Amino acid sequence: MNWNRHILRTETARSRIERLPRGLLWMLIVLCIALALVSCADEASTEVTPSPSPSPTALPPTPTPLPEGASTGARIRARGELLVGVRYDLQPFGYVTQEGEVAGFGVDLGRELALRWLGDQRAVRFCQVRSDSAVEHLQTGDVDIVITALTHRQDWEAGADFSLPYFIDGQALLVRAADVAVINALETLQGRMVGVWAWGDAEETLEATVPFTLSLQPYDRFDAAVGALSRGEVDAVAGLRQRLYWGRRMLADTAIAGQYTAAPVALAYPQDDPFFADLVNLTFQEMVVDGTYAELYARWFGPDLPPPVERWPGREVPSLIDAPVVANVPDTIAAIQARGRLLVALVPGRDPFAYIDENGAVGGYDVGLVRQMAERWLGDSGAADFIPVSLDVGKEMLRTGQADLLVGGLPHTRAAEQGLDFSLTTYVAGEGLMVQAGTVVTDVIHLSGHRVAVVSGSESGETLLAAAEAAGVSVTASPQPTVEAAIALLAQGQVIAVAGDRADLLGPAYATQGLGVLPLRLTEVPLALGLPPGDSDFRDLVNLTLQALKAEGQFDAFYVAWFDDAPVMMEIWPGVPYRPLRLEIAAPQEG
Repeated sequence: MNWNRHILRTETARSRIERLPRGLLWMLIVLCIALALVSCADEASTEVTPSPSPSPTALPPTPTPLPEGASTGARIRARGELLVGVRYDLQPFGYVTQEGEVAGFGVDLGRELALRWLGDQRAVRFCQVRSDSAVEHLQTGDVDIVITALTHRQDWEAGADFSLPYFIDGQALLVRAADVAVINALETLQGRMVGVWAWGDAEETLEATVPFTLSLQPYDRFDAAVGALSRGEVDAVAGLRQRLYWGRRMLADTAIAGQYTAAPVALAYPQDDPFFADLVNLTFQEMVVDGTYAELYARWFGPDLPPPVERWPGREVPSLIDAPVVANVPDTIAAIQARGRLLVALVPGRDPFAYIDENGAVGGYDVGLVRQMAERWLGDSGAADFIPVSLDVGKEMLRTGQADLLVGGLPHTRAAEQGLDFSLTTYVAGEGLMVQAGTVVTDVIHLSGHRVAVVSGSESGETLLAAAEAAGVSVTASPQPTVEAAIALLAQGQVIAVAGDRADLLGPAYATQGLGVLPLRLTEVPLALGLPPGDSDFRDLVNLTLQALKAEGQFDAFYVAWFDDAPVMMEIWPGVPYRPLRLEIAAPQEG
């Protein structure tokens, strides 16, 4: 849909509209909305980015016609271009230049995706969307992906899937650059005048956050608040970071400081499409690794640094040519409701994440999390059946609907992502150090001049030496055939530490008195619960439940009962769950 296209053609037109009397402005807005109810396909002839002819290196399109319910990847191949929903009125995410061209961070990301997927950065068509209707455009197929300042909210999970965040929005302060040293946090606002946009929620958020009475000056227009800052009538302007970037462009020598709320902004794409989800996420991962993401971020948000993005080990990136014509996904929630119990594939021998004790009972951190979910969903923490299996068998059980979850300290890698879905990260593993109790070793620098045991053939030795070099110290890696052999050297005092994967070291450390694993991570590998691929509703249920446990303090309390370090920093989505976390169980049929 092309909302207010003819009004928001240029920044000049925008300024003129904002100066209109409010009554007339509302009449124009209502009229434009009525006229703008057309699809993105209807605007193809007037779109600012012309439909391209694929270059000789572009991916050949998929033969048509496609069946009803064709996957997103198949539809992109069939038309030979990517449809990207962007804002036309929000600098620097997406806007129309004075020359009538669409530009912005989201536009550049869309062109980069077209280049990587179709071999031609021109093989993309941009369609104007609003934040409040972007998910609807995905559901109706008007666009393939939304790349705008769309907050990843719990309620919007009902109609779309989201990538890892590429921007962290939230309430912050716009101040004069000369004042940033003294006005840079909420407590520095006491006794100062703060401008707010009357139509936003900055005033309400500030009053609910600070413990003192604020001096606030509302303005009908955001640019009026920025103008007041330039004249010295206010000391700061409070608002969403995404809007403050626009203010920083309007007024030179200003800075954004003191962000006091956080809301992840992510790419949005259709649900129940596992291949396309992998394509989006793994392409984004590759853009982070090769520096493209940082380059684009600096272009539009510099000098601010991009937020850290969780990295999944590996280099795998799927190709659009492998997109299935139709996506088939299970209905895991219906299966759980029908049987009234969870079926959980468990990889044993992964202490402290999943194991079978000497009495044959299952236990572990992952097991406890699943039992808390069973309590939430089914009203009974015991309503979960754990089936010991190998990792490969467990993955196959998820893919074929024989299990609802897979537990056992699973690394969330790129290769694994292409076969399964994963929950939010529940633990951060990676290369760590096992030491004796009472040691002075707390960091790599303390290893200087000492021997450290590693397992032969693992990446631990290489990682250790790289970390030592970065710290400017000399360390000797002592390869051993097994983890047990390496730990034996530590127990005998022949090495100062054992370097290895935390997921492998934690179990032996817990079982051996006098040994421990440092909180230090030389590398980071996220661990998560394995889920059936492509089942967006069930993944939502798992993730919304984890966030509820986190918000209520149960997740952190459970974490510290198992581990000695700080609980994992879970990604939190604003809002409330779009669905109840309690499942309705089918009544048993009478025989």
